[in-house]
Amino acid sequence: GTLELTDPGFKLLSHCTEKTNAPASPRAWQQVFAAFGLTLSLVETGCCGMSGTYGHETRNADTSKTIYAQSWQPKVEATENAGRLLATGYSCRSQVKRFSDQVLPHPMQALLEAMRSAGSR
Repeated sequence: GTLELTDPGFKLLSHCTEKTNAPASPRAWQQVFAAFGLTLSLVETGCCGMSGTYGHETRNADTSKTIYAQSWQPKVEATENAGRLLATGYSCRSQVKRFSDQVLPHPMQALLEAMRSAGSR
């Protein structure tokens, strides 16, 4: 039978390097989610402030935190986004864990979890 997936209305926070180097990537993720009957909206964000190892370097820590606070933090910590946000960038997910103490799954992790949940019903 067909798996009926529960659609929480996922929202994607894209890695800024990915958006620059592979501009079709966010839309491609939307198409993958749509193939499974799931909605994936794109959240407009700037850089998360990590930028590879930049944010881990002591001299950049304050700037990194400021950049995160300007763009990602309000969206990550908004109550209406709880349990719905996904992020493609490893650095971005690290930054969210560090400053907002939250774990944002990669889109593939969310798809796998949705399929596992549907399969166990």
